[in-house]
Amino acid sequence: MPAARTNEIETVFSHIDREIWIVTASDDGRSGGLVATWVSQASIDAERPLVMIGIAPNHFTSELITASGGFGLHLITEDHIHHAWNFAIGSGRDRDKLAHVALAPVTARSPILAECLAWMDCRLFMAERTGDRVYYWADVINGGTTGGGSPLKESQLFRLATEEQKLQLRAGRDADIAIQRPRQLAWRATLSQPFEER
Repeated sequence: MPAARTNEIETVFSHIDREIWIVTASDDGRSGGLVATWVSQASIDAERPLVMIGIAPNHFTSELITASGGFGLHLITEDHIHHAWNFAIGSGRDRDKLAHVALAPVTARSPILAECLAWMDCRLFMAERTGDRVYYWADVINGGTTGGGSPLKESQLFRLATEEQKLQLRAGRDADIAIQRPRQLAWRATLSQPFEER
């Protein structure tokens, strides 16, 4: 795609200001988490609440979600931005991201952060790998709020980031793209009849 068109499309996407979510999971003594923005309510039925998240399959947290069959979701405020940096930078394969994080005294399938705006405990019922993402659908089996305020958004996170943090975030994104682009192309090649050929 020509660079000018890529830049225009990127400008369109820049108008979307998603919430920052912390996703946590644990399995067999291992625990981890990451920052995600591809999180969505997946049903309007209040008696059967569902969520859907999209996670890159190369992330340690994706491995934990698949192995454990569940995950925790957390909205944070600007006051909790330290959680965003802890979970956004580096890999859980290299360090325990939950080692110095206070956990809430709740019974849950996954670690639940004590400091957050709101949380949900989710039980996986379906996963679909699409090349560069694994989409997980889950039942929300518990949840709560722990304070007031507004959820931290992507624009706030980048506005408050130091130059070093911005460099680390970009480096992580670029490394993910390098890993995921070939996987996405390979997955698309396996589709029986791509729409563009119909």
